[in-house]
Amino acid sequence: MNNQPSSCRPPRLTPLLLLAGLLLSALRGFAAAAPTSALATSPVAESNFVLTTNMVVVTNYVVTTNLVFNANRVAAAPTNAALPALSWVPPEDNYDWIQLKSGEWLKGRLKAVQERVLEFNSEELDDLTFDWKDIRQLRAHRILDVLFTNGEKLSGLVNVTPDKITVVGAQSQVFSREQIQSLTPGGSKEWDYWSGKVSLGLNLRAGNTRQVDYNASIDLQRRTPETRFSINYLGNLSSVNGDENANNHRVNSEFDYWLSRRFYLLVPSVEYYKDPFQNLADRVTVGGGLGYDLIDRPTLGWNITTGPAYQYAWFDSSEPGDPTEKGTAALAFSSRFKWDIAHRTKLTLEYRGQYTSREVGETTHHGVGTLSFELTKRFDLDVSFIWDRISDPKVGADKIQPQPDDFRLVVGLGVDF
Repeated sequence: MNNQPSSCRPPRLTPLLLLAGLLLSALRGFAAAAPTSALATSPVAESNFVLTTNMVVVTNYVVTTNLVFNANRVAAAPTNAALPALSWVPPEDNYDWIQLKSGEWLKGRLKAVQERVLEFNSEELDDLTFDWKDIRQLRAHRILDVLFTNGEKLSGLVNVTPDKITVVGAQSQVFSREQIQSLTPGGSKEWDYWSGKVSLGLNLRAGNTRQVDYNASIDLQRRTPETRFSINYLGNLSSVNGDENANNHRVNSEFDYWLSRRFYLLVPSVEYYKDPFQNLADRVTVGGGLGYDLIDRPTLGWNITTGPAYQYAWFDSSEPGDPTEKGTAALAFSSRFKWDIAHRTKLTLEYRGQYTSREVGETTHHGVGTLSFELTKRFDLDVSFIWDRISDPKVGADKIQPQPDDFRLVVGLGVDF
């Protein structure tokens, strides 16, 4: 029997209570040692504490603890990097300069600011497009034509800051940036208003069959702050063993007058088309109407137009008693969709439709889908799928009605300028 007084017995401490006491001591030590003065004077405080205890308490139990306490704490203030000061001016050279909202500067050649999109030809990065809201500053070394939302037009050297635009001509004038509707290169050089692309394709085959295919497309555009004039040509010639089996040509021209940032007036639009294999010697369509930009993002664009037109067609031949030419009213519709799929890959989808009377073929449809792969700064590889349809082709003197649909796949090399 154990006669030792209870007051002299070793206390019964559990490992859990002992560990809690050690943690509490460590925390108190951490609080006492924290450099409060440093925290008060610096936005960033870092502390690294390691507390290691090796204790052996001999009672009725043996407890060994290895406690490691590590505190890494960062109290950071907002770290938005300051943008370069607006007082910094790009060097005087022969380039236009733009600054992105990130603060980066790019030099090159301004092509246009229209529909809230800036088009820019970078010295190193080729053709680029930006949302106008993503441009912090613009400094042009050339004369620019400026159109404001109130209809006022000015020409001069242009500096654009986050909230203002300064136009330096005969005198310096300052306006709110929000008043800008469009900017285009101006001055005395007519060439500054133009841009375009030419694409050519050639297919040769020899042996048992001699086949030659020529394909060409030309797109030209002239832009001023308030107008846009475009001319497009698409032609195909093909022969097999010396016999022609394709010969069609299409020219579209359109003059657009901007009414607002999205609405524009077509005054007028003209189309010429010929295809002897569709019994069309010539066909001319003249019309007008309204256009609207449904989407006007830098990498995605879609516009539609519609309006009344008048169409006149001349046929290669006709059945006895039928006229060889005919004119009629029409309703014209067009759509153009552009998508920059990747940095060097672009997709363009175009459609034109004309709804007319049965005497000239009823409805006609023309669609082109083009996938462009940028090879260099100036050259592209273009792959186009072309669809032409005349719903009810005119029957010729041979009493044979042409097929309504024609399909072509064209591969060509394009040049941008």
